[in-house]
Amino acid sequence: MLDNLRKNQKLIVYIVAVAFILGGGTGAYFGIRGLIEGTLFSGQYLGKVNGTKITPQMYQQKVQEIYTRYQQQQRDIDENMRRNIEYSAWDELVNEILWKQQVKKHRIKVSESEIKTAILNDIPQELLQDPYLQGEDGRFDRKKYVELLNNSAEFRAQMYQYMNSYLPRKKLQDKIKQEANITLDSLKAEYIKENDKVSGKAIWFDFNQADSVYVSDNEIKQYYDKNKETEYKKGPASRIKYFAFEIKASEADYADVKTEIDLIYNEAIRPGQNFAELAERYSEDPGSANNGGSLGVFGKGRMVPEFEKIAFALKVGEIAKPVRTDFGWHIIRCDSILTVNPEDPQIGASHILLTVKASNRTRNETYDLAEKAQELMKKKGVDAAAKELKLEPVESQWQPHDNDQIAGIGRLSGLFEFMKNGKKGSVSDIFTDQQGRLIVALLTDNKQVYYEDFESVKLRIKFELEKQKKIANVKVKAEEFTKRIPKENWLRQAEAEGWKVIDLRGHRQDSYLPTVNAKDPDFTKAALALKAGETSNLFTTKEGSFIVFAEERETPDLEAFVKDTAKQDEIRKRLEEAAFNRWFQQLRKDARIIDNRHKFGY
Repeated sequence: MLDNLRKNQKLIVYIVAVAFILGGGTGAYFGIRGLIEGTLFSGQYLGKVNGTKITPQMYQQKVQEIYTRYQQQQRDIDENMRRNIEYSAWDELVNEILWKQQVKKHRIKVSESEIKTAILNDIPQELLQDPYLQGEDGRFDRKKYVELLNNSAEFRAQMYQYMNSYLPRKKLQDKIKQEANITLDSLKAEYIKENDKVSGKAIWFDFNQADSVYVSDNEIKQYYDKNKETEYKKGPASRIKYFAFEIKASEADYADVKTEIDLIYNEAIRPGQNFAELAERYSEDPGSANNGGSLGVFGKGRMVPEFEKIAFALKVGEIAKPVRTDFGWHIIRCDSILTVNPEDPQIGASHILLTVKASNRTRNETYDLAEKAQELMKKKGVDAAAKELKLEPVESQWQPHDNDQIAGIGRLSGLFEFMKNGKKGSVSDIFTDQQGRLIVALLTDNKQVYYEDFESVKLRIKFELEKQKKIANVKVKAEEFTKRIPKENWLRQAEAEGWKVIDLRGHRQDSYLPTVNAKDPDFTKAALALKAGETSNLFTTKEGSFIVFAEERETPDLEAFVKDTAKQDEIRKRLEEAAFNRWFQQLRKDARIIDNRHKFGY
């Protein structure tokens, strides 16, 4: 057993490391050009976090670390995963530097005795659940863990390194939580919020059932002008016009792979050849290759049209010449024909797939095109460049400077910094977005204050004004309903007349109203004002007119809560975690981050 533990030490430690690393995945581009530029820029930094440099060596080391982690988890690493890994590496490095800076700022220290004590007693959850450290009863065996520590210097050193990094962060995290100052009154407020509930039914006089209403252009303009300063004044923000160059396989790439697939096809049609063995040997479809290329039984509409057209034309045992789809080149064999019913034909088939990916030649040709567009944009502007290159530029929405998620692109820190700090009319470097596309942009606007364009919000205002008019019209019908129908018959008659009846189950603060599918604080206030068995009067909110029938009420027992220290601890822990997460998010948002990855080809 100890031998098995030794063999799996690295796996255990990598699993532990994953649990305590903050960061997310997006995308990146890396090719021959990146290798060349990485050499040219080897004396420079890849980025900075509040002045602390990130070198190319640090970045590549982190990329390799994550690669190893994924490989030891036996996860498939395709092109998308590689891009995710490269962006995850950047995020992890940034977060690690922020942690170190904050540990130093808050003067957090850990002693040797604290580290040794933590190694023995603060065992990570991942190790507690590791099958190699469990006894015959399936529970964590402390003796096996201690034996591993005593007999493996490598594992002991890894645990020391882990605790030496983890404990300062934990101390800092505990300090930030304490500074959140969660008082008993805070706990009571959260307890009340969670335990003040009403169950029953509600009549919703749905404004969507109202007759159509008319909103004039003049009304829309008046609303915009009246609320311009409060609703439509924004900033700071920027806008860009950009080209997005997708790096995808070229005709030449397809032709290269066609040569390979033809050789395999010639081998497959030889008498006596075993198609399943060839599929296992050559096919790049992980879903079917291990099953001899079998795709099972399927009907029409399940496969892409190019594949389907050939597959359903084959006879049993017949092998088709290679067919091209967006996935690559396929060699298809018909294994069986279950039914020839024209309305629902069913066949069994197998295939050999060779995927077609963008070659380094294609990648560099795409990059050359992006560079040409960049040069033309600088000389002639984006529209002239689009005309000359026969491309379609994309015009972005206003991008707020406090939100790094760029619409249509996603997180792209280098481009985001360009948008925030660039001058109107300037042209960006070439960046790579989450989808692996090359992006080059011209900054069309960069303003501290701007107003949303009237035309861009006109339809939104129209819908809102229509909603308000419909609610007002339906309110008149609701008032007539309450006068016409006896109170004890409201619920039954509302259903008979086609008004919406909503089931309320444990409705509390911040609950979404089912059917209405919205949060409505005014509804919640009216509903929680009722006692069990009570019916509200008709009331109107921003979502329409309602009547609430409170069948059951659950009210918080504050006297019991004051004595329930376990419940207090549960809520305190949750509020402190939320406070810490807000602190770290703000820390990341306020950090001065310089991202030069695009200069290295990432």
